[in-house]
Amino acid sequence: MAGIIQKNNIKKIFMKLVSKFDVISTYLCYYNSKMLKILITFSIFFTLVSQCITSEVKANTNYDYLIHIDESFDKHPIHLVDFRWQGYWIKQGSLLKKAASSALPNSALCEKGNYGNLVLSLDPHIFYNPQMTTFYGTLKAKIYNQDGKVIKKVKVEDELVGRIGILHEISIDKLYKKLLLELDTQIKNDSEINIRGSIKKSQGIEGTFCLMLD
Repeated sequence: MAGIIQKNNIKKIFMKLVSKFDVISTYLCYYNSKMLKILITFSIFFTLVSQCITSEVKANTNYDYLIHIDESFDKHPIHLVDFRWQGYWIKQGSLLKKAASSALPNSALCEKGNYGNLVLSLDPHIFYNPQMTTFYGTLKAKIYNQDGKVIKKVKVEDELVGRIGILHEISIDKLYKKLLLELDTQIKNDSEINIRGSIKKSQGIEGTFCLMLD
C-alpha cells in the first residue's frame, strides 16, 4: 500500500514538473517571438534610414553630366522593320537613359535634386537597314554650362551589325553606348568645353533647369 502511495506521489510531482516546464516553454516561445518581431522591426527601420541617407547623398552629388532626353522620344516611338517587313516600335528615350547610366557612370538624369557640371540635352536617331542587318545611330547633343547657356553642339555617328528580330534592345543598347562614349571623348578633348567646364561652382547646375528644355 505504501508503495502505491509513493508511486502516486512521484507521479504527481512529475506531472507538476511537466506542467511547469510547459509554462516555461510557452513563455520562452512568446518571449523569443516578441524579440524576433522587435529585431525585424529595427532591421527594417535602419535599412530604410540607410536608403534615405544614401539617396540624399546621391541626389546632391555634383555629377559631370546631367542627362536630358525629351519625353517625346518615348511618347512617339520610331518604327523599324526587318527584311520580312515585320515592324518593331522603339522607345528611344528609355533605351538611351538606360545606356547612359552605365556608359557615363558619373552622370545622372537632369531632374530635381541632382547637380551637374554640364547638362547634355540628347537627341537620338536610329535607323535599321535590313539588307545589311545593320543599325545606324546618330546622337546630337546640346551642351549647357552652369549658367544655363549652350556652349557647344556636338554630333556623333556610328553603326552596329545586328539582327533586329533577335533581342534588338541589346543591339540598340550597345549602339547607344558607343555613341555616348564617343560623345564623352569629344567633350573631354574639346579645350573650350574643358576650360569652361573645369570652373565648377559649389554645386553646379541643378536639375530643375531641364524643365525649361521640355
